[in-house]
Amino acid sequence: MAESSEADRYLLDQIARGNADAWAQLVGRYHGRLLAFARSRLRSAADADDFVQETFLRFLQSFRTFRAGASVETFLFTILRRRLIDHFRGRQRLAACAISDSAVAGDKMMSSERTPSWYARRDEQTELLEQAVVAGLDGITRRLRDRQRLDDLRVIELLFYAQLRNKDVAAACGIDEKQVAQAKFRALAQVREHLAASLAPRQLDALRLSGWEGDDVADSILTRAWEALRPTCPKRSTLGRYLLQTLEPPWREHVQFHVERLGCRFCQANLDDLRREPQEQKPLRDRVFQSTVGFMSHPVG
Repeated sequence: MAESSEADRYLLDQIARGNADAWAQLVGRYHGRLLAFARSRLRSAADADDFVQETFLRFLQSFRTFRAGASVETFLFTILRRRLIDHFRGRQRLAACAISDSAVAGDKMMSSERTPSWYARRDEQTELLEQAVVAGLDGITRRLRDRQRLDDLRVIELLFYAQLRNKDVAAACGIDEKQVAQAKFRALAQVREHLAASLAPRQLDALRLSGWEGDDVADSILTRAWEALRPTCPKRSTLGRYLLQTLEPPWREHVQFHVERLGCRFCQANLDDLRREPQEQKPLRDRVFQSTVGFMSHPVG
């Protein structure tokens, strides 16, 4: 799983002591890429600015829950992504309220069986499953990356991140469909093995009741877990070398596939940030710092 750099660990230690300068450096380091990501998802630049500002604020509010050594970038992107999901869900709920009375009457039969507590239990089970799946995915992708089995890595990305069908993955990678099916079977088997080893029997029973074993549910959860973990995203320094065209093949081809063919929004945001002039971002970065620095009045750790 992605880990924080030594520089980030130093800044986090200083932030825990209430050091405002360290907080300003952390904001400066990650503000641009978060803003590029938010602007790629929202029509309003002002909304994107507000969402990024809120992301840093929530980071401080949840600072005590941040796992030592974890990736700061992944944690920040997760906060922002969840906030965007909530935003779009809210818009969907508003749209649903505008449907006709007859449609509402038809929905009541379905909604009577799905109470708020039902959704709460489902969300708890899904979160539990995703956390275990993330750990399983991390082991799979580490082995493939360490062995430089980049072709297999691309197959897994297309299956679980892009959610392509086996035959479409086979066509995209120029391999036999049976090879794709075998790669998918091995990956799912490893994830299931990890779940069996890491979860208590009662937790496994709850997950089975949630329908995890169904292919559609499994694929959906794997996709969400993949996006949360980002196990195949290149390091920012690697993306910088990609821009400078100094990467050695086959890594250059792999990064190109990941960014352009797979369309990873997180890495695209990083590239957009790397291309942007620093002075262009300074006013917004200063605004984020000024609006959150008040939370640094006292140690937060």
